[in-house]
Amino acid sequence: MNARKVLISVFALAAMTLTSCGTINRAGKDLMLGVGTPILMIYGGATDGLQTAQSVRSGMGSGAAVQVAAFPFTFFYHAIEHGIYGMVHLVDLPLCLLYGPAELHPQGPEIRPLDIYQGTWFDWDSKSTDAESGEMVPAGN
Repeated sequence: MNARKVLISVFALAAMTLTSCGTINRAGKDLMLGVGTPILMIYGGATDGLQTAQSVRSGMGSGAAVQVAAFPFTFFYHAIEHGIYGMVHLVDLPLCLLYGPAELHPQGPEIRPLDIYQGTWFDWDSKSTDAESGEMVPAGN
């Protein structure tokens, strides 16, 4: 193989990989959330953990001591949950190399960013997934 053929092959692969905004959006969101996983674990664990601890307090009809006692457990649970979500994005990132060629076919799939986190710069769609039914619903409902 000479350098010219290798260069042409690399450019052809890059052109097939980045065929649409959907693939680029998905790769960008995967990269941003994958790299930001440590921050997401702390921030998401704290916000979701506090909300869950407040729900424990109101559900038990008790005082602030129960909320404070429940918070470390709810924090760690939600931090691990956000860590798993970040790992899903990291695993999906190299697969974006395959999504582009799949999208080349005229009746091929429409590539969209994962809908684990909504409202990022990469979400160009105004729909999200309902947690209970799994159906697509307008964002904000």
